[in-house]
Amino acid sequence: MSPCPEPRLASEFMIANIPRLLGRYCLSCCKEGFCAEYFINRRVSDELISTALVLSYNPGAKDLHVSRFYPELRSQADCKFLSAACFYLMIHHFADTYGLDDSCHISLQTQPDISHDFYERLADFDFHIRKHGLGNVVEVESDFFKTLVDTRGVAEHVLAEGEVPFMK
Repeated sequence: MSPCPEPRLASEFMIANIPRLLGRYCLSCCKEGFCAEYFINRRVSDELISTALVLSYNPGAKDLHVSRFYPELRSQADCKFLSAACFYLMIHHFADTYGLDDSCHISLQTQPDISHDFYERLADFDFHIRKHGLGNVVEVESDFFKTLVDTRGVAEHVLAEGEVPFMK
């Protein structure tokens, strides 16, 4: 049996942009079973920027599925590259939480232009279109590459009274 490969270091891009993200925004997570919902709040005012960023895991298929990722950061001032940093941090936080390793893969469904303009440009992943679906939808996947990144900046999300996790 071969030893597990050593985790890689985070890319210089992520080393630069994750602190930018966490300096301006709080990222928190609410978990239930093999699902996690992430929330983004403005650090200064605690204003909620985004909810329903949902990841799930199928242990049998070793599939980390991005059920929903629309972080709403692009509508914020001076946020170039922060959506990429947010995605990277969420994936690695989820992987740390559930003990995932390089044997799993990441999957999602999106539109072809979003696949090309966002996911396929993420240098820390190898996203590619796996299958064209019905309508204007493609199935996209990447291998998961475990990297050494500090995910302790992601807090546990405490549900407010009446707040329901995993909103659609």
